[in-house]
Amino acid sequence: MRLVLYNTRYGTGTGWAYHAPFPFAGTLKTTMARSSSIARFIASLEPDIVGLVETDGGSFRQGGRGQPEYLAETLGHSWVFSSKYCIPRISGCVPVFRHQGNAVVTSLPIRETSVLRLKRGIKNAVIETGFDDFDLKLVHLSLGSGARRQQILELAAMVRERKRPLLIAGDFNAFGGGPEIEPLIEAGLKNADTLGIRTYPSGRPWLGLDLVLHSPEIDVKRLEVPDVRLSDHLPVVCDFALSL
Repeated sequence: MRLVLYNTRYGTGTGWAYHAPFPFAGTLKTTMARSSSIARFIASLEPDIVGLVETDGGSFRQGGRGQPEYLAETLGHSWVFSSKYCIPRISGCVPVFRHQGNAVVTSLPIRETSVLRLKRGIKNAVIETGFDDFDLKLVHLSLGSGARRQQILELAAMVRERKRPLLIAGDFNAFGGGPEIEPLIEAGLKNADTLGIRTYPSGRPWLGLDLVLHSPEIDVKRLEVPDVRLSDHLPVVCDFALSL
């Protein structure tokens, strides 16, 4: 099976164009054309599962049509979306935030799905998706180191209670590197990246923020990071199989 993990920055672009004519102007620009490019690229990878981080659920930038929905239609897959934020005043003051979130797009049958809110951090959504033989948790962890540490500890507690093979994938924002995710390793997960792959920033990557962690019952066959600069992050492609 193939998992594609991609922080797409809502399709708002990257580089100097994102900051023209003023800093962070890309946040307000339409994204349909770049979303189409991202969808074509992902489709070319023939994924079974796509974990989208920083995807637009249907704001004015997308003409009201969500990027996960568009990608799902392109691939012929089903999809699950959740906003990243749980604080009403944020989406009330800045309505576009309601549509900023994460999504799972997949061709596999979904047994069940839910959205868990971690106890710490503004970005605290975990999309939990259960497939026939394994579970996936898609995350985008906090930028604040203290909140992120608590989020990782909370995830580690969940790992210890798991009853099925598990993948945890997403943008961990682990600026401190491997030591930050050590609680998850101690809880029994493995890092699919054994080579120190870097995913951020896409133009000259030096941080490995985007990770795929897996339980021992999952055998990672191949992990690669295509040099595609449609976002400020590089995508991660992980081929895996169950070794039950």
